[in-house]
Amino acid sequence: MSSEQDLLGPLVAALDAHLPLPSLSDLGGAALLGADTSALLARDELPELIALIAEDPEILHSDIGRGFLLEAAAAPTSPLMLEAVVDTFLGHPAAVAELGDDLVDVWLGTSRQRGDLIGGIALEGSARLVLADASTPYALLDRLKRMRREISGMNDDFAGRAVGVAGAVAEHLPAPDVPALLESLLNVDDVAEDASFELGMLALRHALETEDAEQARILLVTARAHLSDAHSDEERPDAAAFGVAIDAVLAYSAGASVPDSARRLLEEAILEIRLNLLGMPSTWRTPRFDTLAAWHQLASSLEQAQAADRPGSWLHASALINHLVSVYSAHRTLSLLTPAGTGGTDAPAATALAGLHALLAPRVERAFLAHEGGRAILDQWLEELHTAPDSDGDPATALVRQQAGALREVLAAEGPGDPPKPDSPASVALAGLVGTESAQRITARLAVEPDLNERITAMLEARAAREPVDEVPIIASTYRWAQQQLSQQCPDGYSGQFAADIDTLLIYLLRFMDLRLSETQKYGGDARAYLREIPPGADRPREKELGKDLRDFLRGVGLRVELEVDNVGAGRVDVAWRPHDELITMELKRDWKDITWDALADNYGPQAVSYQVSGRPINFFIVLDLTDKPDGLASLPACAHVRTFPGPAGDPRPRTLIMLRVQGNKRHPSSL
Repeated sequence: MSSEQDLLGPLVAALDAHLPLPSLSDLGGAALLGADTSALLARDELPELIALIAEDPEILHSDIGRGFLLEAAAAPTSPLMLEAVVDTFLGHPAAVAELGDDLVDVWLGTSRQRGDLIGGIALEGSARLVLADASTPYALLDRLKRMRREISGMNDDFAGRAVGVAGAVAEHLPAPDVPALLESLLNVDDVAEDASFELGMLALRHALETEDAEQARILLVTARAHLSDAHSDEERPDAAAFGVAIDAVLAYSAGASVPDSARRLLEEAILEIRLNLLGMPSTWRTPRFDTLAAWHQLASSLEQAQAADRPGSWLHASALINHLVSVYSAHRTLSLLTPAGTGGTDAPAATALAGLHALLAPRVERAFLAHEGGRAILDQWLEELHTAPDSDGDPATALVRQQAGALREVLAAEGPGDPPKPDSPASVALAGLVGTESAQRITARLAVEPDLNERITAMLEARAAREPVDEVPIIASTYRWAQQQLSQQCPDGYSGQFAADIDTLLIYLLRFMDLRLSETQKYGGDARAYLREIPPGADRPREKELGKDLRDFLRGVGLRVELEVDNVGAGRVDVAWRPHDELITMELKRDWKDITWDALADNYGPQAVSYQVSGRPINFFIVLDLTDKPDGLASLPACAHVRTFPGPAGDPRPRTLIMLRVQGNKRHPSSL
């Protein structure tokens, strides 16, 4: 038995017998740490030894104590040991206060040197210190910013930890580069659903914290879309639960009925999460799930408060007002978000959520204004509330009183706030579901009904966000990005049935690209030979090979596309599809020199947009990329682009191209 083992003998014996641990002084104090440091750092009892040092103020503040602890932070060579060491440090505030910045430097260094699970645990440890305000965030933010360069070769275990770190940092710190890292992590298959979930939760936080109701609604729709992507791929109960909660808020704010299943689905998701966590140790991100109880309470209040739209419900005015005021004050009384600045380790606390109030308050106010005598009933309710004794001990009671008083002041002004915006695109969204004549009637009706216009828009967007676009998150995110670009660059042309047809073709083209991108060499036989690595001296594949493969794929999913269609824009277009009134064209090219978007636009853009001369100003351009690829293939988002060109020959109408890149000349990964 070595001397180090003899010195730690009392500690080992206490651990084996489940007895109180000896103090560091009992083990020799500073003399113990001055012995064979390497042997001590290799011991299984290292976490307990760290705890003993952290509990001895004299040793903790000494040079020998600090030096040993920093070596101990970097010493573990197994994930389980490093996890235990990190948890031990974080469980001792005195050690964190003494060594916070130094520990972050040590663990960030480990994350740079180790691109595996150990590096991921170290990255997580540094983030937990920063989020607990034990260290400045600059080094961590720089590490996350530079991490985007490592995505292509990132280890799945490391990526799993990096997603959680990026999500927590983006939620709690002003870090514009971190959401971009989460977007990049959508390209890592094993963590794509986790990245979608974190992006959804980030959008949810921003929605609740903004002060603008319209911006809050847009962000909630974005959050719902990300959560739908996460749930459709992995059937995550947490994504489902937060998604259902968002549905309830969007429905209530739009004047629609809160889904009857909202409470039940939330209860089922919460139960599933609790069962999954049963017997498992609490993690630093667990408190996020504790907020689901508050979301369940909010969904219940929304479901009960919507009864105010039914005249008979006011016969039970007292109970109804309780529900309405609960909704009106929810932004101050419910803990719907994990608090910032705690590292996610504390219980959630209620903070004022302006975005939630901006969404929910108008319907509550309208309910009182619409009911004859509603304000008088509220006055009576307030009088009873103010005369009631403060005996419940609930700090939220005072907040409820304040918000009820604020509600009365708003009602006294006889207005529920800002009027609905008249420029809502509900008429455009509905036009894709009906014919041209009906679309015109809808547009005329909504032009004089701005409130109805806004409600329909909100309901349609919320419904669209609930629907999963594709079970592959990277396809879904690229699709939504392209939709956003089209809405911004070509709002007049991208509308109605034509927009719905463009969307249909776009999602199938993205799936086609993803399938061809993922296929191994020689898969698909001769029909896919045009994608394989080009041998020296061999002829380059031609566009028609891509065209035939694309035609067969699109016909296989029910789109009756045609090749080489004459009399389009004074020429012949490579691929065409006419689902309804408008012809949608696809121009195919090959390029082996310069496949940057600027070069493709300069070389092929004028021809591609010329086919729009007699139709809507949007079509597709698809290039077969035959450039050499010594470093491997680009991911799907890098192969999609939307660009608008000025109209040729004095045409004042701009024209928009959806530009897609199908990667050929693919090397086998083993040759890279």
